[in-house]
Amino acid sequence: MQLMGSRIPPDASVPGPCDPEDLLDGVIFGAKYLGSTQLVSERNPPTSVRMAQAQEAVDRIKAPEGESQPMTEVDLFVSTQRIKVLTADTQEAMMDHSLQTISYIADIGSLVVLMARRKLPQRSEVAEEKRLYKMICHVFHSADAQIIAQAIGQAFSVAYQRFLEANSIDPSELSPRQYSRALEDQEQYNAELTHFSRQENCKDVCIRKQKGEILGIAIVESGWGSILPTVVIANLMHGGPAEKSGELSIGDRLMSVNGTSLVGLPLTSCQSIIRVHIKTMPASTYRLLTGQEQPIFL
Repeated sequence: MQLMGSRIPPDASVPGPCDPEDLLDGVIFGAKYLGSTQLVSERNPPTSVRMAQAQEAVDRIKAPEGESQPMTEVDLFVSTQRIKVLTADTQEAMMDHSLQTISYIADIGSLVVLMARRKLPQRSEVAEEKRLYKMICHVFHSADAQIIAQAIGQAFSVAYQRFLEANSIDPSELSPRQYSRALEDQEQYNAELTHFSRQENCKDVCIRKQKGEILGIAIVESGWGSILPTVVIANLMHGGPAEKSGELSIGDRLMSVNGTSLVGLPLTSCQSIIRVHIKTMPASTYRLLTGQEQPIFL
């Protein structure tokens, strides 16, 4: 998370407007909600770009000078776990963002701009820093705008310190930026775990072919950090049994072939297993991923 005009301290004391212990349970600030808008952004643009994005969000939402500004009384709940926007009267949650999705917080005069990742992008061959993220930007009005922004930055700092203490990590070994990246990786891990826990995201596929005929698939490893370490279909041979079946797609993950698991095995072992079963009808489960340039068809 980027914080305008602030740096996260490496020592155990975390300065800010709130008692660090209070942030563990959550602190509430009164504010007026003006609205939200969506922007597209690279992962870690310079602070100047983030500030320009915050100003763009304000320009989109704030009514021109002299015109009435629609706004709603809300309570901003700030903790080391999440940021919530609650209706002031019923305390119903209007928005709920885990702290790890907050990318930027800025105070512009009496306005607070809160920017959160709407969704992690799909893994792709695009350079890490060039992937585009959808950012949801919330704009609030408060006489304590600066204090609110500082409190959110402090919440991140407290969470960072707690993480270091819980894992006995020296601050010099894990910068706040690296900590933020670790949180994002955990978010990706949880997203993949949720995906594979859903029955509709897995299926058995029967491929019919002639005796001795290859399936017409090329496979690659799913890559480091994947919750499901198995092979991925990188290409389908034009006119091959796999393509003709219409059941497989580039990016599908193969978990087993005729009951033989491929999970956790190196690429060469998976290729050998598929070749052994080449005369049978394989079964597979899948998730969309990426491909390769020069396939070796099996």
